Amino acid sequence: MENPDKILKWSYRLASEWAQEYLVPKSVNSSRKFDAYKKNEKYLPLHYPRRPDDYFRYRGTWKGWSDFFGFPEHKPVKRFVDYSTASRVARENGIRNSREYKEWEDKPYNLPKRPDQYYKEHWQGWDKFLGTNYYVPRTRNAKLNEEDVKIIKHQLGMGVPGAALARYFNVSEMQISRIKKGENWGNI
Repeated sequence: MENPDKILKWSYRLASEWAQEYLVPKSVNSSRKFDAYKKNEKYLPLHYPRRPDDYFRYRGTWKGWSDFFGFPEHKPVKRFVDYSTASRVARENGIRNSREYKEWEDKPYNLPKRPDQYYKEHWQGWDKFLGTNYYVPRTRNAKLNEEDVKIIKHQLGMGVPGAALARYFNVSEMQISRIKKGENWGNI
């Protein structure tokens, strides 16, 4: 292959061949390992797609990570453990809320990054998943404090709908919207 840094436009075939020739021998043969490889600032050609799945899916040529790394007959293995096992492992490791789960550095590889998305059919909330009383019902017309706002901002960042947060914290959706925009509690 010619100097890969001089290739301006990568085709699926060419990018796949480069990955098979240079990455697979280094045991980079999955999306997770590819992300770790990039994160550690390892060499990728100058114009090589940093997110090949998105790049080639947009062009209609993506065939999956297995095919990309040269294992087209490879059937994907169930990637993550079931809901109850994931819940048990998180509890045993003392994870108490969504923030701790997200920041959990030694999280086992077979636990999803976003269990609320991966286990949609079983999901009943972080408190059920983690076995905590993290969500305690609020009193009527409660005022927000700094800790509440930190939680709200974190949950908004995790994709929790503002309407659900408004109901839980017993405030208006407008208040949640203003927090999200930084109009209220912008210093937090």
